[in-house]
Amino acid sequence: MDLFILCLALNIYFEARNEPPEGQMAVAEVTLRRAATSGKSVCNEVFTDVQFSWTAKADQLQVTNKRAWESSQYAAKVAFFRNTNHSLGATHFHADYVRPKWAKSLCHTITIGRHIFYKECNK
Repeated sequence: MDLFILCLALNIYFEARNEPPEGQMAVAEVTLRRAATSGKSVCNEVFTDVQFSWTAKADQLQVTNKRAWESSQYAAKVAFFRNTNHSLGATHFHADYVRPKWAKSLCHTITIGRHIFYKECNK
């Protein structure tokens, strides 16, 4: 497996493994879009400055659900190779049970499962 697909799949697994396929791909899309915007590799984007909450404790986490891991890998490949847009151009997301301050400055694009997606309002 290519390293960028591995990093993308890990991000999907730890951020959205219990979400529907569209939600998993939307998380992948946000990750890919942010990497493209920052000029970083997918792996660098995932692991930079706790951009994604799970990376703060990544050394303590393990992939334990084989089915969810396979689904995460599939979503990573589909989002990357088919250039999907389930997130409607989103660059950020959060779970519906948190209220981050940064969300107030962005515009809602879509809610999929337990994740709310956003992008800059003028784009």
